Amino acid sequence: MKEILGGKLDNALPFLKINANKTYQSKDNGYQVWELADEEYEKLCQVTYEQWGDQEGWWRCAESSNMGDVCRRYNANHHYLLAWDGYGRKDREEENKSLSPDDRYSVPRKYCNLTEYFSEEIGVCMEKNICALSIDLAKQNGITLSELFRKYQG
Repeated sequence: MKEILGGKLDNALPFLKINANKTYQSKDNGYQVWELADEEYEKLCQVTYEQWGDQEGWWRCAESSNMGDVCRRYNANHHYLLAWDGYGRKDREEENKSLSPDDRYSVPRKYCNLTEYFSEEIGVCMEKNICALSIDLAKQNGITLSELFRKYQG
């Protein structure tokens, strides 16, 4: 089984005769998570631009990211998640090491949702990067991609 991150695939997948199960649909930004059997995923990977035609939609899949092990506890969508500190957070905390650990950086480790964390903390907003980071976070937190989005994106 493979999970993919996408958007607006409700018509495109049936049009391409690819069987998939939508396991998450965001209300605010259009993200979807789809589960596909390995054979169906291979079919999707072989679809050409011409075969896609004028169908709306996009999808991404990745094995992992290059971020390494998660290091700190963050709050996204009112739930705690193990995640990565963004670039520069460590330097700012070192400058303010006399303060309590949670006050050493001007931005708290709390975000409205997962995509806000990616954008504000990590500096990522492109779908391919969000997908790689999401898959990695899901693995390191012991949950599926759809569980990650349901809980932390809302």
